[in-house]
Amino acid sequence: MVKLKINGREISAAPGATVLEAAQANGIRIPNLCASKGLTPLGGCRLCLVEIKGKRGYLPACCTAVEEGLDVTTETPRLQALRRQTLELILSEHPHACLICSEKTECEEYKSTIRKVGEVTGCVLCPKNGRCELQDIVTELKIDQVRWPASYRNFEVHREDPFFDRNYNLCILCARCVRVCQEVRGAAAISVLFRGPQAAIGTCLDLPLLDSGCQFCGACIDICPTGSLTERGLKGEGRPEDIRETVCPLCSLGCALEADLTKGRIVCTRPKEEAPANRGQACVKGRFLIRDAVHSPKRLLRPMVRRDGELVEAGWDDALDFAAQRLEGEKDKKPVMVVSSQLALEDLYVAQKFARQVLNTEPAIDFPHPSIPALFRAELRKERISGSLNFESCSLGSARTIVIAGADIVHSHPILWLDVLKAVAQGAKLIVWNSKAEAQIRRAAVSLRTEPGTELADLLGLSRRLLERRPEDPRSDITGWGEFRTSLESAGRTIGASSAETAREDLDSAARLLHETGPTVFLIGPGLVWGPDTARLVRALWNLALLSEARIIPLAVENNERGVLEIWPPGSMDEAFEVRVGEGLGKNRSGALYLAGNLSGTAEMAVPDFLIVQSCYESGAGGTAQVLLPAATWAETEGTFINAEGRIQRFQRLVDPPGEAKPDWWIFCRLAEKMRSRDFPFQTPAEIAEEMSRAVPSLHEVSGHHLKRGRPAFVVEEKPSVVRFIPLDSTVRESALSGSTGLFKLRAGTPDYYRGLDLQETSKGLRKLRERDRAGHQKQEK
Repeated sequence: MVKLKINGREISAAPGATVLEAAQANGIRIPNLCASKGLTPLGGCRLCLVEIKGKRGYLPACCTAVEEGLDVTTETPRLQALRRQTLELILSEHPHACLICSEKTECEEYKSTIRKVGEVTGCVLCPKNGRCELQDIVTELKIDQVRWPASYRNFEVHREDPFFDRNYNLCILCARCVRVCQEVRGAAAISVLFRGPQAAIGTCLDLPLLDSGCQFCGACIDICPTGSLTERGLKGEGRPEDIRETVCPLCSLGCALEADLTKGRIVCTRPKEEAPANRGQACVKGRFLIRDAVHSPKRLLRPMVRRDGELVEAGWDDALDFAAQRLEGEKDKKPVMVVSSQLALEDLYVAQKFARQVLNTEPAIDFPHPSIPALFRAELRKERISGSLNFESCSLGSARTIVIAGADIVHSHPILWLDVLKAVAQGAKLIVWNSKAEAQIRRAAVSLRTEPGTELADLLGLSRRLLERRPEDPRSDITGWGEFRTSLESAGRTIGASSAETAREDLDSAARLLHETGPTVFLIGPGLVWGPDTARLVRALWNLALLSEARIIPLAVENNERGVLEIWPPGSMDEAFEVRVGEGLGKNRSGALYLAGNLSGTAEMAVPDFLIVQSCYESGAGGTAQVLLPAATWAETEGTFINAEGRIQRFQRLVDPPGEAKPDWWIFCRLAEKMRSRDFPFQTPAEIAEEMSRAVPSLHEVSGHHLKRGRPAFVVEEKPSVVRFIPLDSTVRESALSGSTGLFKLRAGTPDYYRGLDLQETSKGLRKLRERDRAGHQKQEK
């Protein structure tokens, strides 16, 4: 640690820290507008000027590194005068009438109305009013006049893009938005244009953000100190009545969010600072679509039952009595039950218990994609290997080589992509395999393309090239080394040639990087290992990772996919189970279907004799249902998710359910009671978590007792087995999970969905963004 003095107070700071960072870490206030945590210092606003003993002039604290023995002064009359003069110059190009008005507190009650105007010429008209850093600095420095001529820049307000407006008349050129877009998000959609008095923020050729590579993550809005960038949906809302924390359910990373609440409704969501899963960042769905998903006009509000051919509203008792009576008559036929993969752990636990104990059937999960963690776990367990699935995304920053295989994490795992970008910025080498994402390919040191059916040949070719570079058998101390080398040579003669698209020099380059740089991480998606040859693909990947001393991370897609994997026992995911469920849905061998998930895209499903639909939203299946049960979203209940890292994430209720909607666990429990089961006495999610933590060893830390310890909680994994190579069979051996017609046949349509609600239909902005991305992929393929 470096020791220095600030205002006569002795403090310590980490080597490499700036004076501003050292001061902030020790509770010493230095005014600033352009500095922000995680961004390269700019020194543009000049408000953080300080005096340092022995150094000439005034130095910006944000750009001055700490040194042993520095003596810093942050408050003197001269410094204060300089800051006020500098701030007045900034205000001369910013609408400032309200900022320096002596009667600005008197118009508070009128702000909510006049804020709705199209052009902002004062604080009372600005949606950022009351949350503006410029306002805070003006108050702190006691600015009551601007001695310089006012200069309104008269820029056109940009409203052509989705989600937010850009009014650069309010911009103070701190360049925070430019830096966060380039340095953190890797998009570089905007830049500082021109120099001097003409300097402004904008896009290349003044194109819309939609045509400039913008991800619409909202990071620029969150970091902007003024109202220059404003979420369109916030206009006229005013300050929120309450702010609560939640977890985003729209992908497998489970970003921590803060929700602004007004009159019992979600107004907006933004990423929570310092959250371990997302560290203050979000994606377009978590930032802009939560409100639309929760308050959708498609929400189911009341239970309904079909009488005389028509769906009519009913009370909960009547609807559950009707459902229970019909299900009792179908128990011997083993009704089919489909459960949403986006439920909380507590809902999933009660759902599978209800299916097995009350309905006497095995439930199916509506995964929209093959579960890659499930594939890896199943195949490795056959070889009695317990591979770890837990990881921490921030650890990717320390990797020296990262392989992204069969995944477009720019869109499927956007926050994980930020960790990859950080590693690449620090010198890591990126290898992408079967990627259509232009952003991944652009940053890759090597890009491999594999023709369908030749993935295994290319994996084995890469292993052979690694061995050629390591003739001294460096991994011979690992069990199975000899058998692996023998089987690799044998497989090379029987499997066939590598893909014609995978150029020999690309494989050579990838092998060189794996040989020369480490540590290495493999991020595996469905685009590489899903198919009839899954078993040997998993084996080949495992062996390649051992050979290159790498860590394999099979990527979950759904927000609670790891939770499903822990609750659903391995026996329920074998081929016989899937075939039975698929036949039950496809050929209607069961007279009853309990649909607590989503079946859109399953065109071969016949209409069952008795259909219960338990959902948050209206759907096509609901039109043929005999019973409709309105379910609450995650925002209207409390519970637990497990994200792709294996991190246990608790979330609390944000708002009340609309109408008579109820949590899924409550519906399952009350229906079980109607069917005379006494094993569902739960009254709260906490009671379910307690039983679950005892019944499922890997979820031991789910209960509130363990989560209160204040430390990160993860899935408890099996004790590591002996690491060993797996010999490759010369004949194709189909995976137990591939090519079946049940569990992974149930498609949920688009990956942009929640509980069957198509988010692209809900949000015009998201639809435009995805159309742009699809057009880019098609252009690359040509």
